Amino acid sequence: MRGVPIARIAGVEIQVQVAWILVLALIAALALGQLELVATAVAEPVRWLLAGLVALGFFVSAVAHDLAHALVARSRGVTVRYILISFFGGAAPDEPSATRPQDDFAIAVIGPAVSLLLGIVLAIAAYGSAALGGPVADAASPLLYVIAVLNLLLGGVNLVPAYPLDGGRLVRDAAWWRSGDEKVGWKVAARIGRLTAFMLLGLGLLWAAIGDTGNGAFIAISGWFLFLSARAIRERVRVDELIGDLHVEDAIERDVPSIGPGLTLDTFAQQLLGEETPTTVVPVMRDDELLGVVGVAQVRRIAESRWPSTRVEDVMLKPPRLVMLAPGDTLLSGFERIRRARSDGLPVIGPDGLIGLLTLRSIGAIVRQRMGGPPAGSAAIGEGAG
Repeated sequence: MRGVPIARIAGVEIQVQVAWILVLALIAALALGQLELVATAVAEPVRWLLAGLVALGFFVSAVAHDLAHALVARSRGVTVRYILISFFGGAAPDEPSATRPQDDFAIAVIGPAVSLLLGIVLAIAAYGSAALGGPVADAASPLLYVIAVLNLLLGGVNLVPAYPLDGGRLVRDAAWWRSGDEKVGWKVAARIGRLTAFMLLGLGLLWAAIGDTGNGAFIAISGWFLFLSARAIRERVRVDELIGDLHVEDAIERDVPSIGPGLTLDTFAQQLLGEETPTTVVPVMRDDELLGVVGVAQVRRIAESRWPSTRVEDVMLKPPRLVMLAPGDTLLSGFERIRRARSDGLPVIGPDGLIGLLTLRSIGAIVRQRMGGPPAGSAAIGEGAG
């Protein structure tokens, strides 16, 4: 899900999901309760103000965590155009991974390291402020203390060895580094992640059984989420075993008709969505310039009643989310980029321009063929899309 751009730091666009409003409100409420315990000498209106500053401080900490991932990724040769700030930090939105395990390890470890370092520095500042005394110090000390605890929590949680947390990524990179095989790294990450998930599920159920139902349920739900992530890794390894030796050029859909940015959706949407039409995504061109792509995913977001008034340029996938693929890219990396872009396909660019599209449909056809099933046929959408 694409967020709302709020800033650009060191050339990296910072995006935030609207759900962060709820997260910040929750953090402020929790901080207020904590401040009532550690800042009894501070007036209640001031505690409300401090709780708001805690929420803001936690948000800045989350930005620092994710931005650290992005900047180290760029220093290791990985392109990162934007980051989407997540509640528990973690990787930048496209989950930038390097081609060498040692580089990817550096990308993964820097986020928790930054959070833990911030927590330690802020804790020292809180202690020093309390030692100074005075009205300002009495307000600043609990504020710094709570933000320090949140940073330590952010760094510590991310070191849990279960993907997609940074700790799970570190497990994968370490196994990859030692074995020299990325697939071995993924398999080890899946096993460790599954074990961690079962431990959290058990701990959560036990916690709920002894009376703390709320926290127990939260821990158990976290364990279930990590279990689903571990299962997704196993599926990824299976896909890698099926298509890991192939490249994007092996699955390109060529001679796909293009559409113009000024067309309205009603001129081609029915054909794009039709069950008998295998084409699921088409390029958007102005003369010889590729502007974006539009597919089933984009069309389905728009109510049919709005099709006559909605133009392609209003819904198409375009940079920075639109990633260009090269024919020599691995098919697995192409699949991952399509998935991250939440698209039905991405353009493949050669020396002379657009070659065709790599689509989920074309990848699926190869997977079915390698699993012994019949390959899917190909066809182009009708003239309404031209």
